[in-house]
Amino acid sequence: MRVAVVLVVCLFGGYHANHEEKRILLNDPQMMETQINDLQRQVQILKDELTQVRMQKSQYGTTFVIWGKKSCPQLNDTKTLYSGVVGGSFYTETGNGANTLCLPHDPDSIDDHFPIHPDGGSAHLYGGEYQFSLKNVGYQDDVPCAVCRVTGATSALMIPGKLVCPVGFVKQYQGFLTSNSYSEQKSEYLCLDDNPDFVERSRENQNGKLFYPVVTVCGTLPCPPYKNGSYVTCSLCTA
Repeated sequence: MRVAVVLVVCLFGGYHANHEEKRILLNDPQMMETQINDLQRQVQILKDELTQVRMQKSQYGTTFVIWGKKSCPQLNDTKTLYSGVVGGSFYTETGNGANTLCLPHDPDSIDDHFPIHPDGGSAHLYGGEYQFSLKNVGYQDDVPCAVCRVTGATSALMIPGKLVCPVGFVKQYQGFLTSNSYSEQKSEYLCLDDNPDFVERSRENQNGKLFYPVVTVCGTLPCPPYKNGSYVTCSLCTA
């Protein structure tokens, strides 16, 4: 019984002490001001840390090319570095470069004293043409492009056969695969935006780097899940 009384007294005493402490704190303007100042300092520290994180994030990024468009996707962290036109090898020539270029509209000239190879040999660079009609573009239209930078991202991935991106990635654009014709020289598989633009010039058949839609051929390619003679989708993802 005596132990129980002591326990009750202790509990009541503790409650009374806490209650008195809270009452004193609430009635002490200086103590309240001190606590408010502490909270303000902590909030400011968090704001400074957030600003530092944002500054660090803005210092890195990744780039990609969007084929068939004059500008980059309208996303918060994606900016157009420059708009250009497609450049590449003539579709029947066996030499030249194998990759496709996005050439700026305002090229710089080279030094007049640039050394010339004795035999006059050189590689060739042509523009690009669509070999199909779709939405706003027509057969033989010239192909535009744009170089894009994504702030805060470190990787850019083109996924053939998919219109969605993996978890944690942002889809920059979707489209379909293009390449040279199967009967001509090999070229890259490029993901062309499915709402393409064109360069404002006459639709003359001058060829150059050609863009044909890619279709599947069953055999070594497993069907299903693929279907014979189907166009191949693609998406460009960043993270």
